[in-house]
Amino acid sequence: MDTVNKPITIEEFFEFQKFQQVLHFLHFKFYRNDEGRIVNRSVLVFFTGFSLDFWFFAVNCFDIIRSRYLGEISNQNLPVLSISVYYTIRGIMLYMKRHDIVDFINVMDREFPKDLATQKVLQVPDIYERHAKRQRYVGYFAYCALGGFCMAPIIFYIHDYDGRSAPIQLDHQLLGGWLPFNLRQNHNVYPLVWLYDVYAMLVGVTYFTTFDTLFSALQTQLIMYLGGLRRQIEQLDCAESVNPINERQFYERINGMIRRQQEINLLCEKFIDIFKLSIFISDLVGATSICFHLYLMSEADDMLTVGKYLCPTMALVIFTFECCLRGTQLEEASAGLNESLYNQNWYAGSKKYRRLIVIWIRYTQCTRKLTAYGLVEVNMMHFSDIMQLAYRLFTFLKSRQ
Repeated sequence: MDTVNKPITIEEFFEFQKFQQVLHFLHFKFYRNDEGRIVNRSVLVFFTGFSLDFWFFAVNCFDIIRSRYLGEISNQNLPVLSISVYYTIRGIMLYMKRHDIVDFINVMDREFPKDLATQKVLQVPDIYERHAKRQRYVGYFAYCALGGFCMAPIIFYIHDYDGRSAPIQLDHQLLGGWLPFNLRQNHNVYPLVWLYDVYAMLVGVTYFTTFDTLFSALQTQLIMYLGGLRRQIEQLDCAESVNPINERQFYERINGMIRRQQEINLLCEKFIDIFKLSIFISDLVGATSICFHLYLMSEADDMLTVGKYLCPTMALVIFTFECCLRGTQLEEASAGLNESLYNQNWYAGSKKYRRLIVIWIRYTQCTRKLTAYGLVEVNMMHFSDIMQLAYRLFTFLKSRQ
């Protein structure tokens, strides 16, 4: 769309990755009903994915119990199993919050500027361009990482092939784990098992990319509203407070800004409420998954194996970093209101204006932070804590050898 001559619609912020659209892995397919309300008509994808997830985890749990009971070696690929849990958690959270997400998007739609002039004031074209550029980078990374991850087992299989009587090793399989009838050790059905693994992997990855698209789009719009309000505060002229002609309009303008800040704070609270549980649980699982991948890379004998586990590890680290960075951005944008008020020459205004500004400054000191039930604050310090936790788990595993 020509963002210069046409207003941008809010639906454009929620365009999912191309491979999701091609494969119809769209957990949220938005359209407007006759009343103009945004609704979701793509719920069957959730049930299809959850059915495959239930089968995947059921057979693997059965294998873990069976191997412990019989005293045999398990067929599990722990790094893949941990990252599968990571993806599935986000999928479950999306399903549990699907109605809240649609309702919140409708609230954001009512706030979203519809005319081109207002969009330019809020810098919507520039913000959307940065958001779309980020989405393209995420797509490029997904294509490269997923392509390499899917092809690595086939390369290992061809390189190590030693006849149909030779066992199919864990490195020859995409996800590993257990399947009935010893299918993973049957060379005749190896392509079918690989396709099954690819489909199962895509189901999990689309949980992640769907979550990422929704989270980044909604956070971007909140930052946009906070930035617009900050620019309005910076344009206040305290000289108007001592001018009896413009005094009434001046205070009406300030009251509108205060009400606007309260509205944005409520939007931030709804945003945090939707994503706090998924972030809290998936961050803990993500640290464990990073630990397992680091352990396998340290035990690898060749660079191809290192590369196989490096891609998912980097993906987890990068997206954990990006999630924490967005939490920091939201916190800084909220704190920016306080900074813009404090930097004004409010002391040159009238007594009534100074009293109002002091109260407003105290109110803006309560910045909005992306938190998980008050237990953690999702910011760059939290990212450092996650990486330290992953490293501690890694050193613990190495010390047990």
